[in-house]
Amino acid sequence: MRRPQFVRFTELDGAHVNRDFQIHTRLTDGEATIDDIVSHAEQLGLQEIAFTEHVRRESTHFAEFATAVRQARQRTSLQVYLGVEAKALDDQGSLDAPPTALGEVDLVLGSVHRFPVGSGEFMSAEAFEYAEAARRERTLALALIRHAPITVLAHPGGMCQRAFGTFPVDYLEELMQAALERGVAIEINTAYTRDLDGLLAVCRKMNPLVSIGSDVHRLGELGTCRDALRARGIGCR
Repeated sequence: MRRPQFVRFTELDGAHVNRDFQIHTRLTDGEATIDDIVSHAEQLGLQEIAFTEHVRRESTHFAEFATAVRQARQRTSLQVYLGVEAKALDDQGSLDAPPTALGEVDLVLGSVHRFPVGSGEFMSAEAFEYAEAARRERTLALALIRHAPITVLAHPGGMCQRAFGTFPVDYLEELMQAALERGVAIEINTAYTRDLDGLLAVCRKMNPLVSIGSDVHRLGELGTCRDALRARGIGCR
């Protein structure tokens, strides 16, 4: 396994920004093939990419996915990582991922998507008032950070940001502090973040370990997080 190296926000340089660590392919809900993405990443001058396909406990596509990523990394000079994205199942940090897959990957993105409401049922953030949705998202994210075998907390506050356009700053600070204590990276994700400058301000204050992710589902989205940071003078040194 090739573990990616994460640095704290204030230590970001050109190399640590010139990457994209959340990419999905046709195997789940993406539109491009692994080879398409590698080729486009080369054209964009990216140095590192991570394929982080969605998985669930009952997923059967992981072996095919892992083999294809390992083969692709042999055909490129890019640093290519094998990863997965798995959602929170409860507020105890249970992760919706095949246990065997977790032992094979280079990084694990833990994410909050829909909120568990008991008996194996889930509801979207829109089903709740904002304050309750934010509280639930905070609780699930903290459980992932503290108890799940994750490398990165994906799109922190992303469900509330998509549903309501915002997520409490004090909750973001709490997540970043907890993540730093456990060595988990916080994802800067331009697909979910509605106020990128606000998120970056919290990052400057809390200085967490950070991961760069565009949440790629289409080729045109590759590298967009890198470019948004560069446009703000981050990763230009």
